Amino acid sequence: MEKQAVPVQYDGEFVLTSNGSRDFGEISPEIADQIKRQAGKIRLRVGEQAGKPGDYGESHIERKERIQELRLNGYQNARDFVQDVADGYTAIYANKGGRLTLHKKIGKTGISLFVELMPAIDGDFYDVKTGMVTRDTYYKNKKPLWEKPQSG
Repeated sequence: MEKQAVPVQYDGEFVLTSNGSRDFGEISPEIADQIKRQAGKIRLRVGEQAGKPGDYGESHIERKERIQELRLNGYQNARDFVQDVADGYTAIYANKGGRLTLHKKIGKTGISLFVELMPAIDGDFYDVKTGMVTRDTYYKNKKPLWEKPQSG
């Protein structure tokens, strides 16, 4: 049974979740303490895709080749993809320039969001720069800053 598609909505420069929130998830104070970073909500901006360094957000994730890959993996749009990762990531990795990668393992592949802490008057947040489906070998030689404890 396929889920009913919820139209993508916006609040200014921010993409809203399917429930109408700006916050797709968060790096909790507990996790932030473990990885020695600031806690913060995870948000997705409309962004831009001009085919050059610095592109980010929904526009960057939904470029032609990436959106096809996401759809092959069951996501209708960037919002649904980001919502799935931000709400259920299982590991966090350090990345270039102080960025973090939030990763969710799904079978032999995974899905990853690349986020960067952004200052904001109403509270700093982790800005989704891009996201993608990753092969299981992508993190083979990388040590996570944090991993979700295995429930026993």
